Amino acid sequence: MKLWKPIVMGAVFVALGMFGDAQLGSAQDAKSIEQMIAGAKTPADHEAIATYYEKEAQAAHKKHAEHQEMSDSYATIPVLRIKTDTVAHCKIIAKKYEDIAKEYEDLATLHKEMAKSNK
Repeated sequence: MKLWKPIVMGAVFVALGMFGDAQLGSAQDAKSIEQMIAGAKTPADHEAIATYYEKEAQAAHKKHAEHQEMSDSYATIPVLRIKTDTVAHCKIIAKKYEDIAKEYEDLATLHKEMAKSNK
């Protein structure tokens, strides 16, 4: 039966639609954070940067959860579990977002420490 091919193609388009829009920050945000970092001199500056990174970490945690849920959903479809790597694909992406969140949390902690040391 060739029913699994349309299902896989549909799943790919859905995943591309969900992941294709995934941005942890726009170009404007990146420029803004670069300016914030370059100009950081006061504790308040570093607290603002820490807040930015905490927000980015939350967004990455959300994407991690979404991809973990997709992995779990794909695992319930026998033909996809056998014929494709959709489960592994989603787990890989989920892990990357988990790692990104950890990096953002580390940067937030660093800037909080810098804010304390500048007081």
